[in-house]
Amino acid sequence: MLKVKKDPSPAAERAPTSAQYVDEMAAKGRTITLRIDDRPPLTVKDEQAYRMLWQLVDRIETIEAVREGLEQVRQGRTMPLEELDRKLKNKHGIPG
Repeated sequence: MLKVKKDPSPAAERAPTSAQYVDEMAAKGRTITLRIDDRPPLTVKDEQAYRMLWQLVDRIETIEAVREGLEQVRQGRTMPLEELDRKLKNKHGIPG
């Protein structure tokens, strides 16, 4: 998952999140420039590029989630479907 470092200062708590900032700039039709560490900046200039950027982020997050799930399977951190079904029914009071 992509993670954004937060500044612990009180002023930072009032600042918009990265996603809010990107959405606000896109709504205003402004160019968005993103920089990660010392890498060259990524500039998003139009709606199509903005949409493609978010599709890419979504794809990266999905791939990372699948990798995490596969690692949990390799580690044996799974349970049979029947056991999961029973636990969820008990938790939510569903007869069955």
